[in-house]
Amino acid sequence: MQIRVALKDGYLPTIYTSQANVKHENQPIMSFPIEIQSIPEETQSLAISLIDYDAVPRTGFPFIHWLATNVSPMAEIPVDFSRNYEGPQGQNSWMSRFYQMNDPYFTNHYAGPNPPDQAHQYTLTVYALNQDMNLENGFYYNDFRNQLADRVIAKASLQVLAKN
Repeated sequence: MQIRVALKDGYLPTIYTSQANVKHENQPIMSFPIEIQSIPEETQSLAISLIDYDAVPRTGFPFIHWLATNVSPMAEIPVDFSRNYEGPQGQNSWMSRFYQMNDPYFTNHYAGPNPPDQAHQYTLTVYALNQDMNLENGFYYNDFRNQLADRVIAKASLQVLAKN
């Protein structure tokens, strides 16, 4: 399985990042499209994670920007998928007690890259699963990881750069 994200000059287009026009609580909320090739035939659903490990020196933890699961297998996750998807999406790091974001809608959807200091490298991973995950909207990353353990048929990761 392979994934691809269309970049502009090597970076995620600004419409999906801190310079986006579509924002909530001053954060970008329109998810970017993801092309997926060679999905195994036995795939029942997909799961997605977008994590900023470059945030660790600033926040003390990897910043979770997006978690989604039980996505129907498809060759492309379309633009703005997160805001339109009715399946389970997990808590992003804005729900942390270290931030004052108290908005369940925002914390359970795509929260686009918004690096405060310099360009960051984001790890996008798409998982092909042999069965849906038993998770409800608002799940946490640890529950996501635990359920991946016996469900992953294939996975593909991609490093995506975003400017500040």
